[in-house]
Amino acid sequence: MREGMYGIDFTTGGDAGMGMFVFEGGRVYGADRGTARYDGSYEIDAVTKQVRLRLKVTFPPHVMTVFGLEYPFEWSVDCEAALDPLKDEGQVLVDNSIGQRLIAHYLFLRPLPGAPALMQ
Repeated sequence: MREGMYGIDFTTGGDAGMGMFVFEGGRVYGADRGTARYDGSYEIDAVTKQVRLRLKVTFPPHVMTVFGLEYPFEWSVDCEAALDPLKDEGQVLVDNSIGQRLIAHYLFLRPLPGAPALMQ
């Protein structure tokens, strides 16, 4: 998996959104246009050879989410997905702690300055 900046768009079937992630040294972070923050990690799964992505998505108060939920306080959802490390673009099913179906499409946008070509 190339370190760098990725664009993402996602849908639950009822709503959709888009944002950007940065993958760097096993860490991933980003934000979306709905003002949610993404923080987590990624690593190659030794068995499946897929990139295992783990994210905590934090929503600010009074923001309607793609899950159709809005609360008067900050709250978060845990998410996991598996990505093919050889692809710069793909679509994945994202498991989440809410249990709603979430499909994400990701696209590599640019490398980080000085980043290696692929994660080993």
